[in-house]
Amino acid sequence: MIRSLTVQIKKKSWPGVNKLPAFPAKFHSGSAIQDINIPSMLLMIGYLTTPTASTGVSLSEFWAWVRYLAAVTNGTDLRLTTSFADLDAHQKTILSDDFGMGVPMLWLEDKLALSRIVDGRYFMQRIAASVSATQRRTAKRGPNKTPDFVARDTSGIWHVVECKGTQSGTEYSDKQLGEIGPPPKGGIAQKRSIILPASYTGQRLVCGLSIGVENGGRSRLTIIDPEPEEPFEVSASQLYLADDAVARGVMSKALRLAGFDVAADATASPLGLTPSTTRMRSRAQEDARTKFVDERDARAREELGRTERETVFDGEYRGREVQFMLPRPVEVEHGQIKRVILRQGVNGNIIARLRDRPTFDEPNFDVAFDLGSVNDKSISKGDERTASLQIGNIFRSELILD
Repeated sequence: MIRSLTVQIKKKSWPGVNKLPAFPAKFHSGSAIQDINIPSMLLMIGYLTTPTASTGVSLSEFWAWVRYLAAVTNGTDLRLTTSFADLDAHQKTILSDDFGMGVPMLWLEDKLALSRIVDGRYFMQRIAASVSATQRRTAKRGPNKTPDFVARDTSGIWHVVECKGTQSGTEYSDKQLGEIGPPPKGGIAQKRSIILPASYTGQRLVCGLSIGVENGGRSRLTIIDPEPEEPFEVSASQLYLADDAVARGVMSKALRLAGFDVAADATASPLGLTPSTTRMRSRAQEDARTKFVDERDARAREELGRTERETVFDGEYRGREVQFMLPRPVEVEHGQIKRVILRQGVNGNIIARLRDRPTFDEPNFDVAFDLGSVNDKSISKGDERTASLQIGNIFRSELILD
């Protein structure tokens, strides 16, 4: 399932010659028709929408493949079927948001050689907790909303990305991208929230996906890089906290996707219920926090040690394989798809180290659990009926359309 779309990159929004960030070498200026692999996009949606820190049960890692396979028309370019385009406003918004994240992040993963991607809100919460900051901008909506994602590439450079998606046409998509202002609006305002040291700062992108509809216009992905201001700032001396936050965020998502929910919570929120939990000043509150952590730690050890947890990918990873029968067959280029096979697993050596110490609260998680070099690129591959996602030596996922 390969589909094409228009990718429009507004080079004039970059600072210019001899200024940072430089226009990426793998980006083109203007508009070009490019292909995207739909199974790979679905894997990316599943990863991105899986909660980093969660106290409940999420179906994010599964439902996208069941629901969205039938949403894409059986044509050469990316369009939604009329039935999906006619959903009620709430359901259309969810689909637009998911596609609006999956398409650009899959495209950027390749073009920017991304190594690890983490939720922007989680990234800021973990760093704020580590420096004992109680007043940090982590709004869920409005101009102070955190950007959707923070990502580190294979060179150790950090990128900040805000994603928008709509089925309401290119004009509305342009509106979502926002205006520089003053005051800044839309995605431009939201991705201004984080700044890292100049020598480690990469792209600060706002991506807007206008999703084409059957018998309508083409899908268009627009990418801009407006100038930031008034950010949440990470100093050079705090970069180790950024490394820790992105390592925990990726590891937590991987564990949850592989079926280790308790261990995922312990990794994402080592000091308590939420990522922002810190040690308490009150003796009674600190005793309660410690008790919670100890009880969760015991449950995580039991979860990670279950012998019935299957091995996948030739025994190197531990996780799960699930199969879904689709509600009805989906017509594709070379026949029908009747079921989806999904395999997801975490490196077995990492699982063994985590079992010895599920709750690791020092800010060097990456090094302690040997999560691999920053040079280990995340790799998405796919063809007509399969897709795979590999995050260094941490996590592997495979999707088969049968």
